[in-house]
Amino acid sequence: MVQDLFAVAVGLGLAAACGFRVFVPLLAMGLAVRTGHLAVSPGFSWVGGDAALIAFGVATVLEIAGYYVPWVDNLLDTVASPTAVIAGMLAAASVMTHMDPWLRWTVAVLAGGGVATAVQSVPGGSSPA
Repeated sequence: MVQDLFAVAVGLGLAAACGFRVFVPLLAMGLAVRTGHLAVSPGFSWVGGDAALIAFGVATVLEIAGYYVPWVDNLLDTVASPTAVIAGMLAAASVMTHMDPWLRWTVAVLAGGGVATAVQSVPGGSSPA
């Protein structure tokens, strides 16, 4: 029971991070899986694979480039919301290792996707006038 609650908390934290920066948490997860520091649910070992790490690395570089290249920033803003929700759901589901798959995906979609959406929808970097 405590292990499940901890897994949900970690999953929601990762989902929130995906709402803030979409690809950086996925890259960190992939590296943690690759080095053996993070155990993932069955079927999610691909997160630590070569193809996934390359894709997450390239996407992270693009995300960083968005700070410096205006058209990259506009492109990222266009795809950020739906991508953040999907990334949040995947990140949350991947760390809920000992849960029934039905419950894992229900929590991941509702809570993980919801948290990622909430964080993504909050305007960042704006200061009060």
